[in-house]
Amino acid sequence: MKIAKLSTLLLLAGSCFGTTYQVTINASSLPPATSGFIDFAFNGGYAATAVVSNFSNTGGSLSNVGLYTQGTVSGTLPGTVTLGANNADYDESIVYGTPISFFLNLSGTPSGNTGDVFTVSLFDTNYDGLLTGNVNDGWLVQFQMSPQGVITPTAYANPTGGASLATVVATPEPGTLWMIAIPGVALFGFGRLRKLNSTN
Repeated sequence: MKIAKLSTLLLLAGSCFGTTYQVTINASSLPPATSGFIDFAFNGGYAATAVVSNFSNTGGSLSNVGLYTQGTVSGTLPGTVTLGANNADYDESIVYGTPISFFLNLSGTPSGNTGDVFTVSLFDTNYDGLLTGNVNDGWLVQFQMSPQGVITPTAYANPTGGASLATVVATPEPGTLWMIAIPGVALFGFGRLRKLNSTN
């Protein structure tokens, strides 16, 4: 009975997820010194956290004077920015350099029937989307997080319908992989122990 209860707890712990992505945006097609706003938005149906780190905007600049936040947001670029999935929004003035890159870590404990969505947008000074063919929303990159904890990144096509100007690469951290493996290793060990006890 104790083994069964512990096994259940380990399986529940294994349902938590944490995945890191490197996002790189080729903004070389923009005229030099193009200004606008970089926007991160995060909302959904279950508690989750998005952490933006290692932000780089080669040849460009940021301005905290033009900073707008909503919901659970802490930190400012180029430092670490953390958002909660409660209609959080981070919007900052930027002079675009190229490439623009950052790491994004998404973590949470899936539940319910509604997933979460994290989006990345680059806007001009009129809040029209840049470098994306997604004219309705202006999103350049979207991460859909299902109630089962599956994350699906989408890099939208460029304005002419060609390949996206954003690349998204999953970069699992060794620590994350080890945490995922712990429940399976522990269950295997408990199974072996129960088998040995039953033969004695």
